[in-house]
Amino acid sequence: MNRIIIALVIYITSVALSGWYFYGVGRDKEAKKFSEYREAQKSLILQLQKDNQDKIVSLQKDKENAIKNLNKRHASIIDSLRQRPERPSITTPQAPSIASVCTGAGSSGDRLYREDAEFLIGEAARAETLRQALKACRAQLESTNN
Repeated sequence: MNRIIIALVIYITSVALSGWYFYGVGRDKEAKKFSEYREAQKSLILQLQKDNQDKIVSLQKDKENAIKNLNKRHASIIDSLRQRPERPSITTPQAPSIASVCTGAGSSGDRLYREDAEFLIGEAARAETLRQALKACRAQLESTNN
């Protein structure tokens, strides 16, 4: 009976020790796999962040170039307005006649005085600048979402 108990104790001890040993080996192997996976994910994330930064820089450069072109165009249009007549100064307040104000025909802006045309062109340039900035912002948002 003692032999059976001793054999049973040895068997249980060997099963427990082998389980403990193989559990440690498996745990180490899985820990190594997990750390390799984690490193691969970190490098992938870093690459994606770098790609996104490159896209953002490219979009910013495109926006800045578009705004520079708009500013050049605005300056050239303002220079071309120097040939237009200035708004006459009115010494006596007069109400303009309805016939001279409302002709019913469309206008291309060629009859505007210089100051009025400069103001409107400046507002159009500011609106176009905002449009370019919005376009770049949307492109940046879409590039980070994809």
